[in-house]
Amino acid sequence: MEMSRYSHSRHGSVAVSESDSSISSPEALLDEDTDFFMIQSNDSQSSLGVPNIREMSVSIDLERQHRICPISKLPPELLLSILARLTTSADLRNCMLVSYHWAAHTVGILWHRPLCNKVSNLINVTSSLSSGAGFFPYQDLVKRLNLSALADKVNDGTAQAFMHCKRIERLTLTNCANLTDQGVSMLVDGNRHLQALDVTDLTSLTDHTLLTVAASCPRLQGLNITNCAQITDESLIAVSEHCRQLKRVSKKTKSDNPPW
Repeated sequence: MEMSRYSHSRHGSVAVSESDSSISSPEALLDEDTDFFMIQSNDSQSSLGVPNIREMSVSIDLERQHRICPISKLPPELLLSILARLTTSADLRNCMLVSYHWAAHTVGILWHRPLCNKVSNLINVTSSLSSGAGFFPYQDLVKRLNLSALADKVNDGTAQAFMHCKRIERLTLTNCANLTDQGVSMLVDGNRHLQALDVTDLTSLTDHTLLTVAASCPRLQGLNITNCAQITDESLIAVSEHCRQLKRVSKKTKSDNPPW
């Protein structure tokens, strides 16, 4: 069905190898999502973690007092533009070791879309989020989360590690059949920034999840609940009433497809 409306502590996480991920420019970041609205198959292309800030050779205060190199005088927007053009997460992690100034501008690029395409990467991400000992507020930096590459490994326990990430804008959980209402609700509850949610083939979901979306996600624009047969029109009506920016809903079931 297509529906339209009128309109800090000092501990960092373990980094992964350079071959595990790549970074695209900010412009490309806007066009590489893997929910059902976009073309690409995986939107998780950023680094898993942040280097240990203890590896920096000077304290933050001392570094600020002696910031004399010319590149440190660049306007923040130019420095961000340069950093965003680096092609690997390894390069970005190395940049984080240059200074606190560089680290503060790089960490957001690394954590914009944490890489969750391997179990080891997912463990690194969740460990960093769960430790509560990050030098930066990593949970606030995650804007796009795609767990579909590890669909058979993801469960409610996995979702719990991301429950404090309340600035996610695009959440893709396609084929994560082990997730229940409890896990998905933890991810969307209190997230007023969510714009797109894809829960295709999460057959155990019920109206409880969509009622949580209706109460928590006023900025929602796209919703894909394909093959979520237990979700009824009652919760969809609640979403349409509370998510006033909603533009697109996909709700199909296997029974909708002809046998030929």
